[in-house]
Amino acid sequence: MDYIVPAHCSETEFRKMWAEFEWENKITVNTNITDLHEYLHHLLGNTNLKCLTPEKALTGECGFLAANLYARSIFGEDALANLSIEKPMGSPPNVPVVGHVRIRAKTQGMALSLGDKISLSQKFPAS
Repeated sequence: MDYIVPAHCSETEFRKMWAEFEWENKITVNTNITDLHEYLHHLLGNTNLKCLTPEKALTGECGFLAANLYARSIFGEDALANLSIEKPMGSPPNVPVVGHVRIRAKTQGMALSLGDKISLSQKFPAS
């Protein structure tokens, strides 16, 4: 995703764009990663998205994590994402996280290409 760079927008701008953008791509989380925060950081590192949710809101261990993510293409197109993942309560520590990543963009191409990138990079390579 060389053409996508991390960017920042306000919560108000994010919500406005989320409501306006027509294209949505919902990706089911299918990973071998077992830690919520580790999955978030893995996703950020592989997609060039920036986490807009304050770090303070992401701290703690409560079994779920929700975060708003944002990036802009070098062509000026915005890409929004909402990560919603959880670890089922009472599950063993080696159970992978589950959930969804919802992507919104003005164009179908951006929504689909970012979704493909997320789908292909969800898992850590087998060791």
